[in-house]
Amino acid sequence: MGRSRQRKKRVNIGGVVGTVLLIIFIICVIGAAVTIGYIRMQDENVITHVTIECGEPIRKESFFKSKLMFVDSAEFSFDISTIDTSIPQEIDFYITVYKQTFPVKLTIADTLAPTCTVVPQRMFANESIPAAEECVTDVYDIQQPVLIEYMTEPDLNSSNTSVVYCKLEDQSGNINIVEVPFYITKDSTAPVITGTHDLQIYVGDTIAYRNGVEVTDDLDENPILEIDNSQVRMDTPGFYTVTYVATDAAGNSSTADITLELVAKPSTYVEPEDVYTAARNVLNSITSESMTDMQKALKIFRWTRYNVHYISSADTTSWSRAAYDGLTKHQGTCYTFAMVAKALLDVAGIENQIVQREPYRNKHYWNLIKIDGEWYHCDSTPRLRYNSYLFMYTDQELANFFAGGWNGYSFDHSKHPASATTSVQSRINYTAGTVR
Repeated sequence: MGRSRQRKKRVNIGGVVGTVLLIIFIICVIGAAVTIGYIRMQDENVITHVTIECGEPIRKESFFKSKLMFVDSAEFSFDISTIDTSIPQEIDFYITVYKQTFPVKLTIADTLAPTCTVVPQRMFANESIPAAEECVTDVYDIQQPVLIEYMTEPDLNSSNTSVVYCKLEDQSGNINIVEVPFYITKDSTAPVITGTHDLQIYVGDTIAYRNGVEVTDDLDENPILEIDNSQVRMDTPGFYTVTYVATDAAGNSSTADITLELVAKPSTYVEPEDVYTAARNVLNSITSESMTDMQKALKIFRWTRYNVHYISSADTTSWSRAAYDGLTKHQGTCYTFAMVAKALLDVAGIENQIVQREPYRNKHYWNLIKIDGEWYHCDSTPRLRYNSYLFMYTDQELANFFAGGWNGYSFDHSKHPASATTSVQSRINYTAGTVR
């Protein structure tokens, strides 16, 4: 009976060992299968060729189908953060995941065409076509420079609206074709020159050719004015022709000639700077910086009227002589009154002209001033049966003025700019010298 028990015990031990070995075998089989499956999963999960657009960032996740499973454990043989993605290129490197290495390729491609904002063009029919680059702005592309060129050109034969096609092409051959509207105006009207007048200047003095001269055009807001004084010999007294040439953007031009008389300085001549020094002293005593140009001008003509006394004859050999005598001696003719006002207006920075009566039974002079972009007539000379002064009269108001039974303000309108058409007389207090 004892031997039977021992044999039974040996049999049980053998069964246990067999069971353990079977379990180990099954585990090994399952582990091998899992490992093979995992390796196969890596093979299927790694993306071996990735393409991105120029300028886009490179992300490690892009190289894996299952981003969460492998990204953290993947090792890259190349630091992809150092790649300049603004340049189209191809880069080969390796990715290792759990000791398995995969060759991969990164392609950086530029497939997007340049973008821009179209700039509509406005031009005259006989102008040169602007460069294609002027037809667009805000041009953007990852690769610079961008080639910009016309594919078609506008029809310049008449006034019309044309659509012109411009091509923008980057260095990768991506093309964007845009439509640019061209508004074409056919201009055949020349600019108009006004305010030119003959000049009498002393040898050595500065010549203000443009003073009071204006150019207007029916279409061009900024016509060009050129002055041809090539015939003038500045050191030689005599008569010279000076030509004004106005040209608009369409190439239409007009001309106007004046006669410049250069005169030798008389012995009584006074340098303009001496005149302006005397004028500044007066101006500083009657005006302030806070005043408007209209307020300053009114003070100037009121001061001239009541501080220069009329006499029948005076030295009129030069404007500076007359102005200086009026400012220092406080007397003179109508020529003196006008030149005193001119000197004060000059130092006040107010644009002005001298107007002469034409035709005349006796000479008379007064001032034309520009206030707030408009021209007005002013006369500080006292007149018979009129003991005041004229300030900021329009052409029409001057023509309607009568004192002592006659007007006396005829002049050549072609030599001066047209005046304002709206009266400002209701704003002026002549007695107090103030503007309402």
